[in-house]
Amino acid sequence: MYMLQKEGVAAGPVEHPDDAYNDPQMKERGFFETVTHPECGTHRYPGLAYRMSKTPNHFRRHSVRLGEDNEYVYKEILGVSDEEYAELEREGHIGMDLVPDLEIGKYKAE
Repeated sequence: MYMLQKEGVAAGPVEHPDDAYNDPQMKERGFFETVTHPECGTHRYPGLAYRMSKTPNHFRRHSVRLGEDNEYVYKEILGVSDEEYAELEREGHIGMDLVPDLEIGKYKAE
């Protein structure tokens, strides 16, 4: 790494995840962010590889679960009424559960 940097090549160590999570520089930069997911619990995740002084950025929420934002998308963005939304749910067109044997085109959900 030092030999490459001396020649002007951007280089850094390739670390084992345990070492990276305990790296003093990464800790000082606040690189890892703590995120709580409703199904997976609270863990530290690698953050963004870059920083912008005038546009700070960080994780705003956990990764989205299957169908978690359905109601918002259907009602707020697409303008579907409460009654239409309830009907789509009853008919099984939308939901939060994976349907294991559902075939979509040539692909089968597994």
